[in-house]
Amino acid sequence: MNPNDNIRPSLPRLRSLLRDTRQEDRFRLAVLAGAFTLTLAAFVLLGGTSRSSKLAGFEAGKVAERDVIAELDLVYVDAVATALRIEAEKRLVPAVFVVDDATSKAIVDEFELFRQAFLGYVAQNTGKEILLRKLAVDFPRLAQTEVPQRLADYPIPGNAFAQAAAVIKQVLGSGIAAMPAEGLERYNPEIVELRRWSSGPLMSEQLPIEKLISSRGIDAAALAAARKLGLTPNLTGLAADLAAVFLRENAYFDAALSARRLESAAAAVEPVMRRIGRGDRVVRRGFIVTSEDMEKLSALKKTGAGFDIVYLFGGALLLCALFAGSYLLLKREGMGPGFARSSFLLVVTLACGYFILAALVNALYPESRNGMMAGFLPTALLSILIAILFYERFAIILTVSLSFGLLIASGLDGVSFALALSSGLGGVLLVRKAEKRIDLVRAGSQLALLLFVIGFALSAMTRALWPEALGVALLSALNGFFCAVLALGFLPVIEQALNAPTLFRLQELSDLNAPALKRLLSVAPGTYSHSITVAHLAESACREINADALLARVGAYYHDIGKTEQPEYFIENQSGYNKHDEINPRLSATVLRSHVKFGLERAEALRLPESVKAIIAEHHGSSVMGYFYAQALKDAADTKAEEYSYPGPEPSSKEAAVVMLADCVEAASRTLKRPSMSKLEQFVRDMVMDKFEQRQLVKSALSFHDLELIINTFVRILAGHFHSRIEYPKLREGQR
Repeated sequence: MNPNDNIRPSLPRLRSLLRDTRQEDRFRLAVLAGAFTLTLAAFVLLGGTSRSSKLAGFEAGKVAERDVIAELDLVYVDAVATALRIEAEKRLVPAVFVVDDATSKAIVDEFELFRQAFLGYVAQNTGKEILLRKLAVDFPRLAQTEVPQRLADYPIPGNAFAQAAAVIKQVLGSGIAAMPAEGLERYNPEIVELRRWSSGPLMSEQLPIEKLISSRGIDAAALAAARKLGLTPNLTGLAADLAAVFLRENAYFDAALSARRLESAAAAVEPVMRRIGRGDRVVRRGFIVTSEDMEKLSALKKTGAGFDIVYLFGGALLLCALFAGSYLLLKREGMGPGFARSSFLLVVTLACGYFILAALVNALYPESRNGMMAGFLPTALLSILIAILFYERFAIILTVSLSFGLLIASGLDGVSFALALSSGLGGVLLVRKAEKRIDLVRAGSQLALLLFVIGFALSAMTRALWPEALGVALLSALNGFFCAVLALGFLPVIEQALNAPTLFRLQELSDLNAPALKRLLSVAPGTYSHSITVAHLAESACREINADALLARVGAYYHDIGKTEQPEYFIENQSGYNKHDEINPRLSATVLRSHVKFGLERAEALRLPESVKAIIAEHHGSSVMGYFYAQALKDAADTKAEEYSYPGPEPSSKEAAVVMLADCVEAASRTLKRPSMSKLEQFVRDMVMDKFEQRQLVKSALSFHDLELIINTFVRILAGHFHSRIEYPKLREGQR
């Protein structure tokens, strides 16, 4: 039973309340109508048609559970066959090698230099030994071979040089290819193209790979060229060996030109076209779905085949039911008229955006079924944010609504629905005990492990292959972890935007080292001590009645923050001298009343949450300042109580009401001198019931049972403050 059930609001107040409620309902209905329009448009435009149900759910290698019949004529490109044709054409393209004339000329010049030096030394008749020593000095590379010795022994070295020059010219003209370590794998393995300048024009020649001269085949190529000259065996070998000493690679792989040849060959390939006739059975029930069948299904999806007005109408009805049911459930759980507009807009925006994202993923990746779709959606992120910003039941209902939205957007993908539901509910349950922001990372790790197991289990139940099941499990685990990490990043931004009293923000505000509280300690130490005691009382009482104990503690810390403006006018900060003795009661009441106003201004500057500001504004309600009102009555009997009352409003929450009761009980208890337990209990009960009789608890929703628990809690704590102490005797000087 609520102690205020017998109190009825006045008729004008009731009319005002109903008018405000109707305006808020109209606003919310307008927002919901806009959100529904957006989601319905996304459902239609991004793939919310019958193709999601008729053309999806198939997988190559598995038995088809239903027939798919084409509803229109369609000509499409067979991507697999076209790719095979392009690859075959590319394998016919030869790698291009280009003969470098500069390298060829350098080889000829080097040979000519050696020829002139050798014949010059021979003409000087220096003798064989001196000739070889001079050649070793001038041409050390040649000294390591037998060629200089053989030339010196040959009777006509000039003829040998002439024949070697012919061999060099012929071999260089054929080109000696520098074979790269990699890069030729994409080209024709049997033929290469050799490009060289021949007497002006550019010549291109395709030759088998085995006829291409490389660095390893220089000796054999030189010998073959020498044999074509019809020389004696001795001269043939000498000319070939002499030429081989100077020959080296002069044809190089042109990667850029070869790549352009590949691109040209691919561009010239005509795509392989397939035709599907209207009425053709694309997939046959009971048969294994082939890769060709999957190509046909993909082509039908891309053209919008299977558009079904009946499916569209059914989806619209489901969306309408989802919106209505979700709103009614969430309204019942706290999203009523008192729910801030900014919070309402955030919830609707997140839900609407989630559905649009789900429809977009389904349209862009129509094959992302059997759990894959849920891995791309931030279900856990939204659930965690809502759970922290509001409360668990609210987040659970929203998670169920989001999961059903995904079910509709995905064309009834049951695995994605189950994974999204598990992700959201797991996120809500794992962050329920988070006390620090960094705990979200721990919750993310636990959620990742949970979703890995669930994702693998669900995929296995759909008879997915091991790689696919592991893929779904890993994607789900990564999704869960990063959702928690993103929640850690987004939460402070949303907290500031909504000015939300989340657990983390309230814990930060409850830090007694906060600048505002340290200033209260230095400026008004009595008020600070009073606030600490009130916080202890309020927190303990709220814990007993299942209210928000942390909010009550923070509200108690800051409820008298306005007393920093004129601390000397409040009795807890006075030490013998009372400034109110010098002013009239009306002015004293004005000064006391102003600390609420100053407190709200200070709270606004500190950007305290609305719930904390409400406690500051409501912690005196509209109660009468009894002492100054009694003083005023002595001077004027017709003095009105309203002139000596706080401006209100009355506490609108359990937490604000408990802070009010703790405030008045703590302040009044300072007048007690060693009270007995029964006297203390009667004192607290009288103070609490006095507030009830003054109608200060009208809006607080406190029940008689709650009041009894509050009274018992206050008595237990205050009894500890008033417990008897041992009086230690002073020792004489000699006894010390």
